[in-house]
Amino acid sequence: MAQRLMLRNQKDEISTKGALERLRNLQEFLAKKTDYLEKKIDAETKTALENRGKNKGAALQAMRRLRRYEKQLTQVDGTTASLEVQLEALTSASVNVEVSNCLRLTSEALQRTFGDITADKVVDLRDDAPDRMEDTEETGDNLAKALGGEEFDDDELLAELEEMSPDDLIHKLTDIQLPSDPTEELKAKGDKKSATAKEEEEEGKEMRKLAEWM
Repeated sequence: MAQRLMLRNQKDEISTKGALERLRNLQEFLAKKTDYLEKKIDAETKTALENRGKNKGAALQAMRRLRRYEKQLTQVDGTTASLEVQLEALTSASVNVEVSNCLRLTSEALQRTFGDITADKVVDLRDDAPDRMEDTEETGDNLAKALGGEEFDDDELLAELEEMSPDDLIHKLTDIQLPSDPTEELKAKGDKKSATAKEEEEEGKEMRKLAEWM
C-alpha cells in the first residue's frame, strides 16, 4: 500500500509538472497568435481606409476581415486571461505542496534530533544535576578515605592543639627515647667479640699443656 501511495504521489508530481509545462507552452502560442491577429487588424484597417473612397467593395471586404480578426483577438485575449489564472493557481498550489513537504521533512528531522526530549524533561534534568553532582562529590570523598585506617575528628584534634602549651610540647619531645649511637653499639659488639676470642685462646693453651703432660 505504501508503494502504491508512493507511485501515486510520483504520478501526481509528474502530472503537475506536465500541466505547468503545457500551460506555459499554450501561453506562448497564444502570445504569438495575438501578435499575428494584431498585425492582420492593422493591415485590414489600412486596406479599408485606402479603398474607402475609390473602391467601396474592397473596403467592405477589408472591414469584414477586420471584424473577424478583432473577434478572434477578443477570444484569444479571454483565453489568455483564463490561462494566466489557471497557471497562477497551479503554480501557487505546486509551491504550497513543496512548502508542505519541506515543513514535514523539517518536523521529522527535528523529531529525530530531539527524540523524546521535551521542555519538561529538560527542566527535570536541570533540577537533577545538582543532586548528581553532590552524589559524585560524596562518592569521591568516600573513596579518598583510608580503608581500615583510624579516623580522627578534626574538631577534637584542633581543640587538643589549642589546650597544649609550649612546655607540654617540649616535655613530650624530651620523653621520646632516641635510639643509641650506632658507633657505640658497634664498639660494644666488637669488645664482646674480642673477649670471646681471648677466652677461646686461653682454653686452647690449657688443652695443649694437658696433652703434653699426658
